[in-house]
Amino acid sequence: MPGGIKSLRQYLKVVDVILEVIDARLPAASRYPNLEQIIGSKQRVLVLTRVDLADRGATARWLARFRAAGIPAVAINARSGAGVRALQRQLAAIARARTEQLARKGLQPQPLRAIAAGIPNVGKSSLLNRLAGRGAARTGDRPGITRGPQWIRLGGMIELLDTPGVLPSRQEEAAATIWLGAIGCLPEGRIATTTLATHLGAFLLAREPAKLAARYGINPQEETLPGLLEAIGRRRGYLQSGGIVDQEKTAVALVHDFREGLLGRYTLEEP
Repeated sequence: MPGGIKSLRQYLKVVDVILEVIDARLPAASRYPNLEQIIGSKQRVLVLTRVDLADRGATARWLARFRAAGIPAVAINARSGAGVRALQRQLAAIARARTEQLARKGLQPQPLRAIAAGIPNVGKSSLLNRLAGRGAARTGDRPGITRGPQWIRLGGMIELLDTPGVLPSRQEEAAATIWLGAIGCLPEGRIATTTLATHLGAFLLAREPAKLAARYGINPQEETLPGLLEAIGRRRGYLQSGGIVDQEKTAVALVHDFREGLLGRYTLEEP
């Protein structure tokens, strides 16, 4: 069993709800395929992160699809905090329902305990930091958790485990793997940066050539895909001895700009 899943299973013993964190730019491919089997009957809330980098209309369509399937889903921007209150309200509603259920059984109220889980680099740590803002208080170690992780009181009857559950990167078909690499959800080096840049270049030339022109000062109408990195690198002055364009440095710049939203907001798959 991969270490990430083994670790998550340990935490699942002491939590009530899982915040399944996915990247809004790739809402299907950035989900872990077997998570439902792993979490069993635990409640789940889908959290679409990095909505500031995704297409607004596509995010709305994805939220509608998830909710129509009966899956609570919220979209947040961890940088600005937009959407965090909606997530807090969702957790508060679950906490109230749980308290009422315990009361019907004659039991005392218990804090609702949550953990964020997802594949690498979908924004779990940023979500934790945003939720655990100034008003959150650490409540110390609790039984059932190995030394280190702590619970953070989010207010009311909600506690969040401060260690995100990192699941291994999922195995996908080639096209989805490229996009996972493009948004940074695969280990660096698993896919060559020049390969990522080539695919991103093809995508942008077909969809938003004006963004390439504005960012790099090139004329995309005069460029074909094989010469795109050459044109960008030459324009940026990424040259090696002999005036040869540094393809790797140029590719790194293009991938970085895409990931940071400097080439526009994109959702790479539709519901």
